[in-house]
Amino acid sequence: MISKCANPACSVPFQYLRRGKLFHMELNASPHGPKLVGSAEPAPRVEHYWLCGPCSTSHTVVMRGGKVKTIPLQATAFKAAAS
Repeated sequence: MISKCANPACSVPFQYLRRGKLFHMELNASPHGPKLVGSAEPAPRVEHYWLCGPCSTSHTVVMRGGKVKTIPLQATAFKAAAS
């Protein structure tokens, strides 16, 4: 359950979805976890992360090295421009 902003530097509690941004992240499933119906493949594990209104204007949530991280938006714009 989401209890606060995903930005580790922020402590705004989650109360409702009117402000901020919700992120739906599919994480690597455990090979021993539940399987998709009719498939031998494990079902992806889904987690949700929320950034409060102020943090959502300056940060985003990404998957890096198999871990979910909060990074400044400038870092993603710079990386895209360098490609």
